Amino acid sequence: MAITPPDQRDPLTGDEPFIGLDARVLDFWRFAMSDLTMNNTRGYLAEFLVARALGLNDVRRIEWEAYDLEFDGITIEVKSTAPLQAWPQAGYS
Repeated sequence: MAITPPDQRDPLTGDEPFIGLDARVLDFWRFAMSDLTMNNTRGYLAEFLVARALGLNDVRRIEWEAYDLEFDGITIEVKSTAPLQAWPQAGYS
């Protein structure tokens, strides 16, 4: 059986149903990614914003890649920080 690499699959729209559940992919995205202050989601958002700023509108993130983005032959590792976190804090971090 041939497996299509993730970067060659068509992107999901969010309307795809889960078999045997009354749920769609969009429901999962809302469940897992709706809080943009969570560390992992904030990192994904930072990568998305940098990609868009560079005009890389058709790329998709590959989890295991050695770098986050490539632009004009230059590899880019995106980092993000924030003074506000998703969990309760006594003050800014």
